[in-house]
Amino acid sequence: PLRVIVVKNVIVLRPATAEDERFVDDLLFTTMRDYVEATWPNNPAAQRHYYEINKFDASNTRILQVDGKDVGRLSTTLRADCVFIDELHILPEYQRRGIGKQAIEQVFKEAREKSLPVQATVLKVNHPSLKLCLSVGFEVVAEKDHRLHIQYLSRR
Repeated sequence: PLRVIVVKNVIVLRPATAEDERFVDDLLFTTMRDYVEATWPNNPAAQRHYYEINKFDASNTRILQVDGKDVGRLSTTLRADCVFIDELHILPEYQRRGIGKQAIEQVFKEAREKSLPVQATVLKVNHPSLKLCLSVGFEVVAEKDHRLHIQYLSRR
């Protein structure tokens, strides 16, 4: 009999370098354009501002790789009171494969080691991202402007 073995996508997180800037900024635009346009319709200045404040920063960014291919970006900031997920973007053709979940779980592990909660914000219109975050244990703790503020408290 034929047996099918499904191998989970194993992600590798590598530090970003200056050479990753174009990939990351293109990824930001590709993954977020529909949500940005839905959040700020007919407001090009607000849309440009979103891309500007979320652009590439090598100091806090890791590149997600699957089978040696760059497929996403994870940017985090260690704050005094939490580990903050600034950005998590994955190429559309690699979405819904558990890659984002693995990346978030890695952040949870790092936060647990520091005894800190994990926080993030999600655009209200980004339902797939919110669904993922809620499925791994984030809770909505506040709502401000166009964003939901979410938090994960470590289950030690």
